[in-house]
Amino acid sequence: MANGFGSLYVGQSGLAGAQNAINVTANNLSNLNTQGYVREQVLFSDKEYSTLSEAKMNHLYHQSINMKQSGLGVAVGDVVHTRDVFLDTYFRSESGRKNFYETCYGTTNEIQELLQETEGEAFQEVLADLNEAIQELVKNPGSSVNQNLVVQKATLFIERSESLYDSLKEYQLNLNSQIEDKVKRINDIGKAIADLNDRIRTVEANHVETAMELRDQRDVLLDELGALARISFKEQEDGAVTVKLEAQEFVDRFTCHQMAVRTDTTTGFETPVWKELSDFMKEEYVDVFDFTVDISSELNTDIGELKAIVMCRGTEVADFRDITEKSAKEFANTTQLSPVETAEAQLDSLVRSITTTLNNLFSPLKEVTIDIGTESKTVLVWDEDNGTVGAAGEKPAAELFSRRSRPRYTETVDNNGKTWYVYNEEEVGEDEYDLLGIPIPKDTATFYNILNLEVNKALTADETRLATFRRNGEVDHSLSDKLAKVFDTDTLELSPDTPKFSYKNYYDNMVGYVASNGSVYMSVTNTLTSSVSSIETQRTMVIGVSSDEELSNMIRFQSAYNAASRFITTIDEMIEHMIMQLGR
Repeated sequence: MANGFGSLYVGQSGLAGAQNAINVTANNLSNLNTQGYVREQVLFSDKEYSTLSEAKMNHLYHQSINMKQSGLGVAVGDVVHTRDVFLDTYFRSESGRKNFYETCYGTTNEIQELLQETEGEAFQEVLADLNEAIQELVKNPGSSVNQNLVVQKATLFIERSESLYDSLKEYQLNLNSQIEDKVKRINDIGKAIADLNDRIRTVEANHVETAMELRDQRDVLLDELGALARISFKEQEDGAVTVKLEAQEFVDRFTCHQMAVRTDTTTGFETPVWKELSDFMKEEYVDVFDFTVDISSELNTDIGELKAIVMCRGTEVADFRDITEKSAKEFANTTQLSPVETAEAQLDSLVRSITTTLNNLFSPLKEVTIDIGTESKTVLVWDEDNGTVGAAGEKPAAELFSRRSRPRYTETVDNNGKTWYVYNEEEVGEDEYDLLGIPIPKDTATFYNILNLEVNKALTADETRLATFRRNGEVDHSLSDKLAKVFDTDTLELSPDTPKFSYKNYYDNMVGYVASNGSVYMSVTNTLTSSVSSIETQRTMVIGVSSDEELSNMIRFQSAYNAASRFITTIDEMIEHMIMQLGR
């Protein structure tokens, strides 16, 4: 009888096990389309055995006699997540790398669109129009019509240059605004992971229940975090996950060490820093990203959308100095990292070179030494002997492009009573330092660049002041010869280590420079997209719910449930038969 009633418990364990398996399978099917859900699997184990006799050894025949045991049924050993840690790590790393290059490609694509079209008229056409106006002036330098055409096209050239430069700066600010949003999202994810760590520890403290749903939520957050930045993670014995971001502790077992942003007082640009490692009062910061290390897949420094945004935005609004005053190595390690900065520097270099070249032709300079008071100075002055003047012969010759806040010349009388028109020089070149060794800031208002330029107001009021005549009133044909070659001479380089281009070809090569980089980014992005898709497919095969497989399991577990039920019914009939027979 004892064995008979014991068999009922065996059948009951079969019913309970099959019922639990059916419930788990039903839960999988109900979450078939739930984002981040990981399918659950039931692992069965034996219940304890009743030992009837111990195993014995027959020394004569060297044979053992098996111990006699009676099993007490089946139990649910565990309900497990079917995850592959290797695939999770690989997926998060590659998705972060894909987002890095995808962001870079999106930036170069946006810049290319800005460079090719501005307010309905391509900038290259504006350059061509200015060149055409110059060539018309070469044919007849004394024509007021041709002079007026040059002034008009020069005005349009400045307007379009400013518009394009402003568009690049506006896009740079757009990238800057995204940084704070991404930092906030990363911090929110970190705090959410720390909170889930605490809740998972609480649920799993008794080592009986597994916090399946909470783990799913945490894994989804880790996937998102891996796309935003380079991370590494490790699950601890108590179920908590620790996360390092850019090799710094971001989430430990109990809390999140958040990022912050430091704002540059000059540019307004925001840069991610580690909040706890930085001293904001002393303005001492520890940046999250180290751009002194080369960007490469071998070093794992090309991962994360946030890093790509910070890199593409750059550290400043660039100008001509970022090309002319940097070595090839310095340019590659700073300006060239940002496609926006690179485009700004190249555009400003082009505009500056065109304007200064034309100005020096219409109003040439020479170096002289003059005595003023007790001082003897070597300065640049208007080359009155070799220069040209306007139709009315005014002195000094008018420049075509002027700085808004600084005239080209200052009238000076030397000790001999001679009048000189001294050139107001730009503050460019090597830095100067004060007595404490602190660099003295340049006066950027002295530069001939996009931010300061306008067409000379004297010429817009009277185009005949354009200096194309000798002092005797005759047309200066030597000036015409020089003007004819301005746009065809190779004088300007895209970067410190590239060949020089003419003004006519420079802008096309500038656009091609951006397009070439964009093509590389696009190629890498497409390759990584395929790689991430392949990894995701492999991961889905492990963690995803297959309706066909789950329905098959449902039938299998339902059959097991029915078999256990029939087993109990058979035992029940047997016991009833035994009681009825013994009762007679």
